[in-house]
Amino acid sequence: MSSVLSKKMRLNTTSVPVAMITLLSLPAHAMEFTEDLAIHGFVSQTYIDTTGNNYFGRSDGGSFDFREVGINSYWQAHENVNFAAQLISRNAGRESDSDPRFDFALADIHVYSDFDTRFGMRLGRIKIPLGLHNTTRDAPSARNGIFAPASVYFEQFRNALVSTDGGSVYGNLHRPWGDLSVELYAGTSDPGAQEMEYYVFKQSTPGHFEDASMHGGQVMYEALDSGLRFALSYTRPSLDYQPLAPFDPLMGGHVISDMLLYSGQYNTEFWTFTAEYLLMINNVKGFGPAFDDFRGKGESYYAQVDYRYRPDLSLSLRYGEQIVNDKDRDGDKKFNPPYLGFGKNWMFGLQWDFAPGWIVRAEYHHTDGAAWLSGADNPVLSETRRKWETYAVQLVYSF
Repeated sequence: MSSVLSKKMRLNTTSVPVAMITLLSLPAHAMEFTEDLAIHGFVSQTYIDTTGNNYFGRSDGGSFDFREVGINSYWQAHENVNFAAQLISRNAGRESDSDPRFDFALADIHVYSDFDTRFGMRLGRIKIPLGLHNTTRDAPSARNGIFAPASVYFEQFRNALVSTDGGSVYGNLHRPWGDLSVELYAGTSDPGAQEMEYYVFKQSTPGHFEDASMHGGQVMYEALDSGLRFALSYTRPSLDYQPLAPFDPLMGGHVISDMLLYSGQYNTEFWTFTAEYLLMINNVKGFGPAFDDFRGKGESYYAQVDYRYRPDLSLSLRYGEQIVNDKDRDGDKKFNPPYLGFGKNWMFGLQWDFAPGWIVRAEYHHTDGAAWLSGADNPVLSETRRKWETYAVQLVYSF
């Protein structure tokens, strides 16, 4: 799809086998008009209180700025053709207003399908298959917490990484040794109004980044009856900067990132162990004397343990870390203040499924560093704090 469609319709798509099946299986009361047509939806409201820094809105001192509303549908128009779409309104601070937009909208065409093999293509706005949670991160009840792990699932670069306007080809194999899925995609993504400026330059700029060119793929393996799941994901966003002459000190530079994400998960009756490691190589060049060219390698990871104390009550513990440049792990060479170059986070949370379709979550975060803080919500980065805490409570209803 064209960048015009991306900007005017804000149409976002997801893969049917991975994301849509997850959404359609959420515990709720779906509106099933026929055997081939179903509609689901969700609404969530979160209270966030942080110490010193703003996160997902004006949270220093407490706020209700983070809320999500969505409705999604799935229609099997033909034996080999499915359509899926989701419309969402998401408010999460200045980088994500509450204007409704299509989170995904696609046609899934099965080129070949039998009992244990399927090959096909998806056209439209497709969710980018990145890691274990990217395709479902906009569905609050499908996330592994109130917030997706910030060290790996970047919020500052969210718009470009969540979905892309284009297409993909995929294959799914079901065999006695397990399930194997492969997907390759290409398209363009709207990077957001100011997300990339803050992500690259740590400040607003007169010009803007044009739509990102995206391509990549994922290989995922799930073992039968053992609870093991592994994935290897690759994505390559490429963006061009359009300066605003004659007021812009920057020239028309380029940002290209190569992102390789290793993911693993092990499920038992009471426990879930999840870990993901992201290697990211950034090439930034052509911005002129106001911003030096550089090539840096970033490293990010998290590990999470979930314990289901009861079927309706679970506890979570997560540690995540992000290093923006492995040659500057303390951030004192290229960042001002230095703690913008890293982030280290402990999270303890609980989830209670207290009624059909209803979830309440509570989380505590202790963070050292500010690598994933939004520059839009924290415009004076020198006034942020290196060590800060987050208290959050979320109520979710899905139908």
